[in-house]
Amino acid sequence: MTEISFYFNVNNRESALCQLVGKALLQGHRMFILTGSEAATSVLDRLLWEIPPAGFLPHCQADAEFAEQTPIIIDHRVELITPRSLLFNWTERVAPRFSEFERLIEIVDSDEALKAAARSRWAAYKAQGFTPNATDMQELLNRGRTESTAQ
Repeated sequence: MTEISFYFNVNNRESALCQLVGKALLQGHRMFILTGSEAATSVLDRLLWEIPPAGFLPHCQADAEFAEQTPIIIDHRVELITPRSLLFNWTERVAPRFSEFERLIEIVDSDEALKAAARSRWAAYKAQGFTPNATDMQELLNRGRTESTAQ
């Protein structure tokens, strides 16, 4: 069964995506980032060229001739989704075909509209029999600060 993870209260949604994608890449995962539009695909394409500043996260769109060999696919075209180990849902709706992936990741910042959409997706996943888990990124950040000052 697909593991569903929500990361919420992130300071910067785009930065959090790049960090999580970079971490997953280091762990050898192949992933699909589903966007909501061609414009969003283009924005993330540029972003993954720029972040991390000293590196590059190898990616392409789903219909690129080298897509099969590329660990990160970014695309908005649902019909081109190819199952991989991770699916990052960069839309405001339930990700289609998410159950074909080992893990689904949702990233939610403090924007009220995005939080409301995320709550709806959480409820939809639960209604389908999944048990999403949540990670409060502000709590992790605060815990890290507390632990570093205690040392």
